[in-house]
Amino acid sequence: MPLPPSKGKKAVTCPKCGAGQSESAGVISTFCRTCGHHFEAHQALPSTADKWRERMAPIKDWFLRIAEPYLLRYEPEIEKVRLFIEKYRPPEFRRVRCHECGRVHEVPRMATSTGCPNCNSHIALEDVLVEKRISRTVRTRGALLIKKFGYLNNQTTICGSADIGGGMSGKLFCDGETKIRTAGRLNCEIGSRRIRIERGADVIVAHPIRAHDMVVQGKLTARVYCNGRLRILKRGFLKGEVHARSITVDKGGLLQAELNVGRFDEENPELLGTLQERTCYMALEDAAPEQTQATLPI
Repeated sequence: MPLPPSKGKKAVTCPKCGAGQSESAGVISTFCRTCGHHFEAHQALPSTADKWRERMAPIKDWFLRIAEPYLLRYEPEIEKVRLFIEKYRPPEFRRVRCHECGRVHEVPRMATSTGCPNCNSHIALEDVLVEKRISRTVRTRGALLIKKFGYLNNQTTICGSADIGGGMSGKLFCDGETKIRTAGRLNCEIGSRRIRIERGADVIVAHPIRAHDMVVQGKLTARVYCNGRLRILKRGFLKGEVHARSITVDKGGLLQAELNVGRFDEENPELLGTLQERTCYMALEDAAPEQTQATLPI
């Protein structure tokens, strides 16, 4: 019978002859002092994980035997859930547009900043949260969130998406969707791909609003230039001056405005303004203005 191992040692057993001996705690392999057989230490002494795996094997078999009829019964629904997750899983890359030259390129979804491959401009991708009255520069392709008591004072704000629940001043250029849920007056000019006036909002925008698509569920008073579809949903109210390519007013919606339906950009191209303002009318996969399709990855 082998002696008990001393401190810093462990007992190992030869798998060939069964003789026991004491070895260092960190030993990987050794030779049997009785028969000279070379063996690895983990072969001699099973690990704790192997012991637990052996003990849990009967329980695992029992669970699979009990669950098998239910798995076969709901296999079509499980497959539908798997396909749904695969279809709507967020992609690993996202497309961002440079706010200087309009170049579109792909970046990893978890990236916090990138550089434009065309003009080498720095593009921030982090989100900005405004919870109080501040004056700062916001130039990011991430999300801009203005809380109820927040107020952003900035000459030019560039973001990827915006959610305005407070107030702001200056110019806002959003490459994605802008949600307005505040009540009061906004002393800013808004240019966004999509604008949504949320239910419960009652807002007056002092400067023009430019958008590619627009949905009104609350109350809005402003001068609107929509180069796509403008839709007023039930309980939505729009007042002011409206220039839109097409407009739809659902039952229960109200439009009280000087209306001009058609392509106003052909009649008066100056309404499109600067590069940032013109990009508000383009979809993200479209080419930037004054650049050819060959220079932009689509």
